[in-house]
Amino acid sequence: MSIAHRSRGLVLALAAAGMLAGLPALAADAATKAAASPAAQSALARDARASQVIGREVRDPNGAKLGEIKDLVVDLRSGQLRYAVLEFGGIAGLGEKYFAYPVNAFRTSPDSDDLVLTVDRNQLNAAPGFDKGRWPGLDADAYWRDVDRHHGAAGRSAERTAAAAGQPQLMRMTELLDKDVNDRQGADAGEIEDVVINMAQQRVHYVVLDFDKKWSPDDKMLALPLSALSAPAGKGKDADLVLNVPREQLDMKRGFDENAWPDLNSPAYRQDVSGWLDHFPPTSRAQEQGR
Repeated sequence: MSIAHRSRGLVLALAAAGMLAGLPALAADAATKAAASPAAQSALARDARASQVIGREVRDPNGAKLGEIKDLVVDLRSGQLRYAVLEFGGIAGLGEKYFAYPVNAFRTSPDSDDLVLTVDRNQLNAAPGFDKGRWPGLDADAYWRDVDRHHGAAGRSAERTAAAAGQPQLMRMTELLDKDVNDRQGADAGEIEDVVINMAQQRVHYVVLDFDKKWSPDDKMLALPLSALSAPAGKGKDADLVLNVPREQLDMKRGFDENAWPDLNSPAYRQDVSGWLDHFPPTSRAQEQGR
């Protein structure tokens, strides 16, 4: 065999080796692009019950399990869904901490509704985390600003949206669920049964209140805008919420049974519930800003 022939063979062999070495990177890149595709985004654009999002598995772009969502953080004033808090249970060195990520850092798998976090697995340790037993403050704590800065474009987008809404009033979703609600005179009105969210729009669509029998003798639940509720100033996170809507403005005929939830994403129901929310004055629907 000639030297020239051997040289060509060597070049081809090296090229093939380079291509093979690059296959993992190409696969990861393809997975990332697929996760960001319109088909993957469409699952996030569906309304979902917050109680069913908490506990969902989160995967990396290659489909490997990263952990699960332990909580969500919402701004009560704007209705913005700010962060998802993750636990990376099976990854060495990360088991004792929780990590918050901006909601717009998530996608869904093109083959399923699994949530996908497009982050390099080797960079997980660099993300801001906190001890499981020591949650950061939820109003002006520097931790949340560190999260926004660390996550670049996703964090800056969340920060700009929050800044436009003014000083946030953050609350953990697990503390909002089942929260007692009083009327403006301090009497029991009911409790929050669930919160309907939209991750693509990064917002709370509405809350579902399970009303006291004095309000709803048939024990119905009703959708209301988040901003129809307020947290009493200076009373701490354990205080009951206040319903700022008079009883006569509530159409209980629109209510539904606890065990007979409607299809949240059927066009007919979405149109109906949007029409109902439109009955509330704009000042009572701050969460619709930036829609």
